[in-house]
Amino acid sequence: MFTSRFAITALFAFLAGANASCSACDNTLEVDGVALYTLANSTVETNGYTLCTYTNSKLGTKVTCEYSDAGIYEDGDDLCPHMARVHTHGC
Repeated sequence: MFTSRFAITALFAFLAGANASCSACDNTLEVDGVALYTLANSTVETNGYTLCTYTNSKLGTKVTCEYSDAGIYEDGDDLCPHMARVHTHGC
């Protein structure tokens, strides 16, 4: 009985992970239609949020954007887009 409960619990955990989604950072960040910032780092945090860090080496500036697993802007700089693409698997 214990083994079947464990197997069912493990299956549910696997299926929940397989159906998880996360935000995907764009390769560039545009300002007034011009790509000024390049993606330097993208991290999926333990809470499921995605942290996107962009840099502009000529200006020496950095922009950080945080998105929920549904692609909704949660926190960051004013230049961040309000929505991000969402991956439904492979996060």
